[in-house]
Amino acid sequence: MAGLPHFTSSKASVNKFEPVFLNQFEVTISPPTAVVPINGIPGNGNILLEQVKKISGLGVDQNPGEITQQFKFAKRYYAGAAPTKTGFDLEMSFEVNLDDNNSMYVFKTMRQWSDLIYNPLTGAMGLKRDYTGTIVINVFNKAGDVFRRITCKDCFPMTAITEMSLNYTGTNIYEISLTWAVDHFDDVFI
Repeated sequence: MAGLPHFTSSKASVNKFEPVFLNQFEVTISPPTAVVPINGIPGNGNILLEQVKKISGLGVDQNPGEITQQFKFAKRYYAGAAPTKTGFDLEMSFEVNLDDNNSMYVFKTMRQWSDLIYNPLTGAMGLKRDYTGTIVINVFNKAGDVFRRITCKDCFPMTAITEMSLNYTGTNIYEISLTWAVDHFDDVFI
């Protein structure tokens, strides 16, 4: 009988379907070309990959929401006529390390990218064509087989880099978090 609480009644059990683990992902971040290579590594050699701690806000699944009409006390619900948003806000956290030159390379890369938007030291503001980059997120199984690829195009950091909160009694690692505006994306299920 279908639905009985037994191992053989579960397709996932019998077929050994693997669960989706949320820690099995890799991100490739391609900053704008104006971001100076760190230590002579073009495109920063995707050094940011090793420092990514978590990603959230992958709100690629969107609906236009609902609208209502009312007749006396009865409400009627309809799908909206336009989506409220066509892009999404991607949140990423990075741990910050020092390289052989005593440089906070993750911080410096994010700072260079952010300075293309607005440089607080000079007041210079950039054009969108100069400050957008690409972020590719691959989600895979434990064997490394990619089953979902989200490519975030024309994205840029829209929040300030997390400040350093220094504390003599703490032992925390400096972590920065940024929220990225994503205008356009591809979401491919492989």
